[in-house]
Amino acid sequence: MLSALIIFTSLTTSIQFIMNTKLKPIILLLIAFSIIPGVIHAQRFLSEIFPSHQVTQNVIYGNNISVLTGSPMAQDLTMDVYEPAGMPDPLQQRPLIILMHTGSFLPTYINQQPTGSRRDSTIVEMCSRFARRGYVTAAMSYRLGWNPAATGGGANEDIRRGTLLTAVYRSIQDAKACVRFMKKDAATANQFKIDSTNIVLGGIGSGGYTALAYATLNLPGEITLPKFLSNNNVGAPYNYVAGGPYVNPGIQGDYDGYGGNAALNNPNNSVGHSNNIQFVFNMGGAIGDSSWMAAGDAPMVALHVVGDPFAPFGYGPVIVPTTGDYVVDVSGSSDVVRLATQFGNNNCFNSAGFTDPFTVKANTLNNGYDGLYPFVTNPAVQAGPWEWFDSVATVQGAQAVGMTAQQGAQIYSNALLTNPDMSKTKALAYIDTVMGYLNPRIVYCLNLPTGIHENNLSGFGFEVFPNPASDAIQISSLSSTDRIRSVNLTDLNGKIVSESDNLNSAKAEIGIKGISKGVYLLKIVSSGDLAVRKIIIN
Repeated sequence: MLSALIIFTSLTTSIQFIMNTKLKPIILLLIAFSIIPGVIHAQRFLSEIFPSHQVTQNVIYGNNISVLTGSPMAQDLTMDVYEPAGMPDPLQQRPLIILMHTGSFLPTYINQQPTGSRRDSTIVEMCSRFARRGYVTAAMSYRLGWNPAATGGGANEDIRRGTLLTAVYRSIQDAKACVRFMKKDAATANQFKIDSTNIVLGGIGSGGYTALAYATLNLPGEITLPKFLSNNNVGAPYNYVAGGPYVNPGIQGDYDGYGGNAALNNPNNSVGHSNNIQFVFNMGGAIGDSSWMAAGDAPMVALHVVGDPFAPFGYGPVIVPTTGDYVVDVSGSSDVVRLATQFGNNNCFNSAGFTDPFTVKANTLNNGYDGLYPFVTNPAVQAGPWEWFDSVATVQGAQAVGMTAQQGAQIYSNALLTNPDMSKTKALAYIDTVMGYLNPRIVYCLNLPTGIHENNLSGFGFEVFPNPASDAIQISSLSSTDRIRSVNLTDLNGKIVSESDNLNSAKAEIGIKGISKGVYLLKIVSSGDLAVRKIIIN
């Protein structure tokens, strides 16, 4: 299985990636990886240049009506926001990635899986990596709830299909509320310092369904296609009418979350701000109908296991895993990227000419559709290979929601049926591939500034001496106009061991007496640059 993954591990490969790709805005700013001892060179957004990240948990981005169980009731909508940390960030407007979790639109454990929240291992890992690359990343929760337990045909098939479509619809409204909240923050308190013109929406599993629908579902007729009309009259609490749509915007609000019945939809979430996003990615999701796609939709990248049993790689049915009951036919990642290419929506990276190892591998499998990374696994039937989970934590989590230890153990066993060789090592290797394939395309399409310099400082406006050092480190600006604003020294875990702020000087000194011997990172922020150098203290 892991032979299907190609990971950046060699300097030669890294040089080939930089030199062969046509990342024009990057190449104009950067030189290739250096082999000079003591030199660090990386590019913001493409590699992890920040030593660490910080997380603001439980940020409330909105409030809406939940119908998970019993009577509808108001629910706060929350997210965790990850930001770069460990050194000063010269960018005051950072691109935002909003990431939506998997879980089949049901809570963790209730969905018979150990995953399904914004605190899933995969979500935390990816958000942390994005933040260390220089993005702001929001791991958002969204409203859950549908009825997969309605078994058989007839009215029960309508209940399964209608409640699932409604769950996707509500999650789109929540994602739009999250986008608007972040744009409102950028225009007012500016707590998270995002660039509101560069927003990426991504999703894993069911979150991928939402991300794709967010970018494509925008016309009233798109939810009244024949397969989205009820075949039967179904009474309360569903109230479906034969021949009528499962989703009624007059009751549930429109795509943006406005209007509707106040008992089922709160239209007051960051009103007056745009929902626009600039890029979408999907990991193991699908789109409700390929006719939703059109020219002008946001660029799309998709990574998908070809044998995924929960979301078809191409066109196929959604099946309730626990009962085998049919729900609806959908289009998976291969259809999505094929159409995005045909409509010209992916032109922003189709012309880039990437030749990195991730692209080379994907191109042997994706029939020429750049932006599609098919994972061919052994065994073939797998889902979520980027996920990992613990047996003890699964049992304890299940007990915490009222299940027995035996039920928790069964949930863990169920998850292994579609991720049979699950491990953290395996998951991280897949995430390496996701990052390596996805980030260059985001950077290229959004024309992100990658020119934070990490080099030996000579030629980039600074002189640093001595190195190795034992008593003090002297820093001098080589420009008559550039002034050093701040200097800090961190260990390789991102802990600051010395810092000086508000310098506004052509020269600075860091005293290092008493600091343990070892390798450290020196970060210099000036009026015109940010630079990093590896420092040895002896």
